[in-house]
Parts: sequence; C-alpha cells; structure tokens
Amino acid sequence: MKLLALCCFTLCLFGCQQGEPRVFGQVERDRLTLTAPVSEQVAEIWVSEGQQVTAGMPLLRLNDSIAQARVQQKQAELAQAQAKLAELLAGARSEEIERAEAVIAEAKANVIQAQQDFSRIQRLYKTRVLTKSDLDQAQAALTTAQAKQEQAQQSWQQLHNGTRSEQVAQGRALVAAAQASLAIEQQHLADLTLVAQQAAIVDVLPWQVGDRVMAGTQLVGLLATQRPYVRAYVPATWLDRVSVGSSVRILVDGRAEALSGTVRKVRSEPAYTPFYALNERDRARLMYLTDIDLDLAGQTLPTGLNLEVELLP
Repeated sequence: MKLLALCCFTLCLFGCQQGEPRVFGQVERDRLTLTAPVSEQVAEIWVSEGQQVTAGMPLLRLNDSIAQARVQQKQAELAQAQAKLAELLAGARSEEIERAEAVIAEAKANVIQAQQDFSRIQRLYKTRVLTKSDLDQAQAALTTAQAKQEQAQQSWQQLHNGTRSEQVAQGRALVAAAQASLAIEQQHLADLTLVAQQAAIVDVLPWQVGDRVMAGTQLVGLLATQRPYVRAYVPATWLDRVSVGSSVRILVDGRAEALSGTVRKVRSEPAYTPFYALNERDRARLMYLTDIDLDLAGQTLPTGLNLEVELLP
C-alpha cells in the first residue's frame, strides 16, 4: 500500500517535471523469515525486536525433548548395527570351533561303534542267529551315524571359513542406514534452534516463551543489514536507458552530495494495468518496479527512507 501511494506520487512528480528524469524510491533491505519446522512450544527466546544479530547467532529455540529422544533411539540402533557388523567381521569364537571339533570327534566314535555293531550283526545274520530285520536296523544306525558325522564336519567347516561376504555386505548396509537415520534426526533437532544466517536486525518477534505454534508459522522476521537497495517505480519511457547494470544517481534530503547506485533488477511486467489495455499515451505512464543497489556511502541509510532516483546524462 505504501509503495502504491509512492508510485502515484511519483507519477505526479514525473508529470510535473518532465525536464528532470527523476522518480521517488525507498530504501529496502532483504527480509528473512524464519518459520517453525514443527508444531511445538517456544522454549527459549534469546533476542528482542530491534536487536542487531550476527551470522550464526542463536535466536529462538522450540521444545526439543521429543527430538532428543528420537536422536537417542537412532544412536542405540546404530550401536546395535555396528555391534552386529563387528560380530560378522570377527567370525566364530575359538570356543565355538572347539565345540564343533568335539562334536566331530563324538560323531566319529559313533560311526566306529555303528560299524562294529553292523559287522557283528552281519555275521550273526549269516549264521541265521539274527533276522533280516536286525540287519536292516544295524544298517540304518550306521547310515545315521555317518550322516551325523558329515553334518558335524560341515558345521566345523562353516565356522572355520568365517562369515560369508554377502552377510558382511548386509551388515555394512544396515550400519549405513542407521547412520543416515541418525543424521536425519540430528538435523531435525538442530532445526528446532533458529539461527541467524547473516548479520541482520530483528524486525518481527510475535511469540512468547510457552506459546504453541503450528508448523510453518513465522517465528522471527529479520532485516538483513548488508546490501541495502532502493526500490522504485520507473516509467516506461526510461526502459530504453535503464537496464541491469545501469548507473543512476541517488538524491537524499539533507545530503549535499548525491550517492550512486547500480540497477540490480527491472521487472519485465508493468506494475498496474496491462499494456495491451491502454492507448499509446497511457502506455507511456506505465511503471516498472526496479531494484537499485547502493554504493558504499549508502550502506548506512535507514530502511524506509524516501529518496529520489535520477538518470545519469
């Protein structure tokens, strides 16, 4: 609304002073809006409105008890995955290998005993002291003992060879996934503390400690102190002389010497009525929003200061 009134006044001024290509403008600074990442209560506020802050300075913190608990949970999951991977890399313990060797020895002894029993029963069967059923049972017992010996041998071989490469790869993948989950939760925890990313002035601070805010709500509004610029509406008749990189003069009331500025941006669309709805005379009165960077001498100008912009000859 302020810029609309300023533009109207500029039109009047331009119309009355056609010999002096000047328009009114206003000093602006980039506005930084910090919003709530989640719905939570405001826990701490370390700044106040109007205070100057530096880059990296903490401004406000939301309640982070839930986020800290999630970080601890992910840390425990990571520790579990790392322990599992370490177990896979270490392989079987010496006690397990010794136990497997004992099982092999027992299986060998059972095979010897089964072979002796089968030989004895086979002789008795030939003399018709024992039946075919007794011989079959002895044969089955021998086969079972041999199978158990083979099974024990394979178990020992598995322990001796160690963990398969596929299992190790799976363990490493689980560790990587746990690390990524932990990093995400740590970032969520860090986001609950709002930090100034550049030197600025606290412009808006609408909440108090204990207020519950919704996700996306503005918590802090900042005005960047670096790179102030002039925002002005220039008429269509200037467009052939004003472009990005053009130099202009900045006239400030109370200053004897003019400041210099460099055009940063000129909007491609007019601010008001579309040009195709106007006649030739009205199109000459169209205004285009323009941003102009100030030189070093204008870095301290206060935000909102009204001034004049003049084309260089």
